[in-house]
Amino acid sequence: MTSGNTPKYIKYAIGEIVLVVIGILIALQVNNWNEDRIENRRLSNYARSLIQDLKNDIEMLKVSLFQAKKGFYRIENLRNYMLSTPSDSLSNTDLFVYTYDIMYRPYKWNRSTFEELKSSGSIRYIRNDSLEKRLVAYESFSYHLDEDFKFDSSNYEKANASIASIINLNSPYFSEMLVLENKNFNDPNLNLFETQEYINSKAKELKLISSDEELLNILTNKFILIQNQYRIRAFHEMPEILNDAENLIRLLKTEYNL
Repeated sequence: MTSGNTPKYIKYAIGEIVLVVIGILIALQVNNWNEDRIENRRLSNYARSLIQDLKNDIEMLKVSLFQAKKGFYRIENLRNYMLSTPSDSLSNTDLFVYTYDIMYRPYKWNRSTFEELKSSGSIRYIRNDSLEKRLVAYESFSYHLDEDFKFDSSNYEKANASIASIINLNSPYFSEMLVLENKNFNDPNLNLFETQEYINSKAKELKLISSDEELLNILTNKFILIQNQYRIRAFHEMPEILNDAENLIRLLKTEYNL
């Protein structure tokens, strides 16, 4: 190679290097574009699954909310009954109706899609920071409600211990009322005081195990403690997370054109 041709070869070499670099950059760009396209498709699928999970959560929460409200008002009726009725005139049947089945159903959250979204690393591809934060906050709130349920369940068990020392549960009509309630657990029109089972129980009324005022006050107080928590659950927390779920569904549909 003569010295006169050296600049020409250098130009060719530089040109080839530039072309190679451009080719690599184009290939990387195409690869990134393909990865983004694949990830966007994956995120759209996740969004569909998340929407379905949230819809299932909403249906589950509606039942728990109904039961928590029912429990709240039943305890309110218990308080009024205890205030207006002398201890020696309290009805075994009435006390049973006011105090039984106060607990709402345990939550059954549909977390599988969000868990997969996190474990796969796909959550980092969510470009809408607000959406990601709301998903994380929703999950955190659901775990908080799980802890609330454990607390409420523990209080209910304590109240049940008092029930066993005051109310005579050895009535076949109580079992019949429980069966009726379980069959119609989500029916707002069910009023046990209007059922034949209640009428039968009143006709063959059993005596209370104890009419001791101190024990009765302890029983009432335990249910008031439950009611205080239900006021938070039924009128604040459950409606709030229901609203969060509905907003998340709208956000997911908008973000991924679903």
